[in-house]
Amino acid sequence: MAHIRPKPFTMLAALLAALAAVAAFAGQAHAARIQLGLSEQGLGVFDDVRFQKLGITHMRGFAPWNVALSARDRDYLDAWLTAVRARGIEPLVTFTAASGSRCPARPCKLPSTAAYTRAFKAFRKRWPWVRSISPWNEANQRSQPTFRHPKAAARFYNVVRARCHGCRIVAADVIDDPNMVRWLGVFRRYAKRPRIWGLHNYRDVNPRRHQRYGGTERLLRTVRGQVWLTETGGIVKFVLPGGQTLFRSSERRANLAMRRMLSLARRYRSRIRRVYVYHWRQPSGPGRFDAGLLRANGKPRPSYYTFLRALRSPFFRS
Repeated sequence: MAHIRPKPFTMLAALLAALAAVAAFAGQAHAARIQLGLSEQGLGVFDDVRFQKLGITHMRGFAPWNVALSARDRDYLDAWLTAVRARGIEPLVTFTAASGSRCPARPCKLPSTAAYTRAFKAFRKRWPWVRSISPWNEANQRSQPTFRHPKAAARFYNVVRARCHGCRIVAADVIDDPNMVRWLGVFRRYAKRPRIWGLHNYRDVNPRRHQRYGGTERLLRTVRGQVWLTETGGIVKFVLPGGQTLFRSSERRANLAMRRMLSLARRYRSRIRRVYVYHWRQPSGPGRFDAGLLRANGKPRPSYYTFLRALRSPFFRS
């Protein structure tokens, strides 16, 4: 058969198609990158050169559900949000129990829908530029008044949804405790069109010996839409309120957990769009919980360097 030379326009069309395919792939790769941020309430983090080196642009902070109506809580959140905004960081504000709550012991008051609505209206009036909000932290955990009230938690979400148009709202911010799926089953019946779900997958990321929970996959099977790992990371030390040591101090184990968390996020990156690692620095004194990226003296732990490498990888972005 005689050799047929391709016509110039055919070669050009093929070249343009190839370039378009490369551009589309690059666009997909960029879109698939997960936003990696930090969950940290302290103010000292912002002046730390190690924090500045990370180039973080997303941070998560806590606030009592009635923060805008409490002068002491309001002043602290003002300071945190001012620091965040000054550095061009997008905040995710997560509401939690009111100051002074001692759940599951008393006091452990669940606000009424009317009280929550008044508080959120005041929040929007004071900080209208905050556009990422989680209506309740670890709502299925026994340390929260929403533990036995998923219907109330759904009502709180509906309040935020109705009064924060265009906001990114984490419908239910849950921890991967055994009750998670059952709790969400009730929540979903009353929540209006949720699009983003929050997960604290500590059990999945920090499994104890001979235990695997798979909470991340269970949540993904249970709900539709985006999932944000709003609080996660490697636990260095954890002592239960009753004094039982769940995790003895181990920076090595915490770093392995950090790697496992990043691996899970990459595996499910079509759904998991944000990750907030908790937290920045080991508490001074004999605290019960420690997942700090830095030791109390400010020296980075292995998990800090794992976090830094992840930010520079093709799977994540700040």
